[in-house]
Amino acid sequence: MVLLIIIGISIVQFGLYYLIKKYRIRFPKLIILLTLLLCYFFVFPEFFYPKQEVNEIDCGMPTLGIILAFWFFGTIAGIATHVIWVMKFKNT
Repeated sequence: MVLLIIIGISIVQFGLYYLIKKYRIRFPKLIILLTLLLCYFFVFPEFFYPKQEVNEIDCGMPTLGIILAFWFFGTIAGIATHVIWVMKFKNT
């Protein structure tokens, strides 16, 4: 599920880059990349934390797995999307 969300966010990133190029908006693509990276680190993992019961022991391992998945795969996906876009439209 987490990987599908990361792929969807990469598609949105491509869409934002396309809109910037199509409408010739002078907005740095690096700002989009940095914003998404910050969201991968601080915002998106919190939506996937498992619910904690009041009287149960909380292991924390599922939360750690979710955080590391977003940090690792999200960072790779965001940077790869950015590099692919920049390399494809380098001369235009």
